[in-house]
Amino acid sequence: MKKYALFFVIALFIILFGILFFKINQFKVNQSEIQYSSEDIYALVEKGIENLQNMQNVCIERKNEAGITKYYYKGNKMKASTIESYNDSSVSYTITDLDEEKQYIVSDSKKFITVQKATNFYKGLQYEVFDGINTSGNTVKRELSYIKDEVINGKDCIFVKEITYYKADDGTFQSDDTLDDVDIRAYWIEKSTGFVLGAALINPSQTSATPELWINSIAFNEVDDSEFNLPTDYEVYDSSKF
Repeated sequence: MKKYALFFVIALFIILFGILFFKINQFKVNQSEIQYSSEDIYALVEKGIENLQNMQNVCIERKNEAGITKYYYKGNKMKASTIESYNDSSVSYTITDLDEEKQYIVSDSKKFITVQKATNFYKGLQYEVFDGINTSGNTVKRELSYIKDEVINGKDCIFVKEITYYKADDGTFQSDDTLDDVDIRAYWIEKSTGFVLGAALINPSQTSATPELWINSIAFNEVDDSEFNLPTDYEVYDSSKF
């Protein structure tokens, strides 16, 4: 009798252990499939904006099909320096100074500087995405839709796509089914920082892609004022006066 009781206890233990093991693994699967709402993604992108510290002293290296560009931001100045170019271009770097409302386009090979009027500068992919989903129009609105979690280039990200809604006659916003074959923007957003690190164009039904643009690095408090010094021996053409 004791022998049967022992077998019963062992069998019950195995069954309970099996149920517990299944539940734990099911929980892990559910955790990995947690979806971000459009509001969650908006908050994450907004967190990235806050983490960029208003672009006061930030250096961002970005790679796309044209090459590798390093952007230096400090105060009201921005420098875009070509590190590697896949196209023929004589431009070495540009410096935008909003205090002077001027942009300087520098060619080291030609020892030439072109000056033109400027009242703003490009703040990068993060602001581009944030401004896109903050579009306040009467007929169009945009949001980001979760596709999946993805570890890419060593970064723990969510992969999302941009959905555009158009205002219907009844006043509601609806997606346009006629655009199902039109490529849309997709982004990789780092979970811990909210930084938008990559971008690509995808078909709306795609669930994976290769970045066409990638942020190689973001560094803070490393931009020296000397980055914005201009050569003094180059020929200058100033079109900002006209």
